[in-house]
Amino acid sequence: MNNEQLTLFLESLKTDVIHSMQAKGKYATGQTAQQITVEDNGDKAQLQLPAYMQALETGRAPTGKNAVPGDPPMIERIKQWCQAKGIPEKAAWAIKKSIDKNGYRGIAGILSEPLGDDNINLRLDKVTTDMAAKAADQIVDSVGLS
Repeated sequence: MNNEQLTLFLESLKTDVIHSMQAKGKYATGQTAQQITVEDNGDKAQLQLPAYMQALETGRAPTGKNAVPGDPPMIERIKQWCQAKGIPEKAAWAIKKSIDKNGYRGIAGILSEPLGDDNINLRLDKVTTDMAAKAADQIVDSVGLS
């Protein structure tokens, strides 16, 4: 698989992750989706997701003692989320305190479905079919059968 094909494959997985977030109601401001990137440095390519995205699937435990504030702080992210959802900003503090005390549940499948074996194999099948067709064309051309 060349880098162009790998990049297209990874872009399709990126799209699948974003669609999964949208379908499962975890798409408010679009900031998380913007942070999902495909990094292509010439000899390799990678799908990069923010580390906190795992919490969308697995949930988040209550805030521990001596927790280090995030950047931006959680309250600021919650205010942005409230604005995107049409929730009064004054509710942000109560939401933050609830998350601090109780954490929150994850949503099964939000990442594991688009990044699972079934979807990866489905996406790879198209790429490998295209590669096989190109290879066959090159062989036919090189042997002079066309």
